[in-house]
Amino acid sequence: MRIQNPSWSDIKKQRISIFASLGIVAVLLLVNFLWLSPLMSEKEDLENRLRQQRELVQKYEERLKQVQDIRDNLTKKENDLKEMQKRLFRGTDPYQLAASLGDVLSAKGGPKLDMKTYQVLANKEYGLYQEVHLRFNFMTTVEGLYSFLQRVKDSDTAILVQEINIQKIQRKSGPDLVVNVILAALMEKGEKS
Repeated sequence: MRIQNPSWSDIKKQRISIFASLGIVAVLLLVNFLWLSPLMSEKEDLENRLRQQRELVQKYEERLKQVQDIRDNLTKKENDLKEMQKRLFRGTDPYQLAASLGDVLSAKGGPKLDMKTYQVLANKEYGLYQEVHLRFNFMTTVEGLYSFLQRVKDSDTAILVQEINIQKIQRKSGPDLVVNVILAALMEKGEKS
């Protein structure tokens, strides 16, 4: 089948249809440019804002999770600090601490422990607290040394054995060990006047 080129007379006959079709196309283009394009543009803007808001919400959720982790960590540290504070020596004088520890560590009712001397060596400050180094010299037996170390371990005060020197001496009776021990204990920091 062969398609013929439209003639001028055919175009004249169909001119109303052609103008109506062109009018409909013009109206559709006008609707597209005046109504649909701005709506599509606004939709894209809203989608971009929504995506940005979701990203912002996600960042805030991550920050809130970090804050919760920090809060949990601080609570744990606070509990650890309260537990440590229970073990601090209640006082601010290192010599008072040394005398108190000397009495506790050479408690009566156990194996013989003959406390010769005690000495305050040095202090290291850590904020509100200080670490006091104390030297104790005493004579005892093996049972007395064991009892001494057990009392250090079971003490309510936070004590750490930093150095221990033990010498055995020849004696027929009584203590046969000379012990020189350096302890570190935590206490509240003294007020400076």
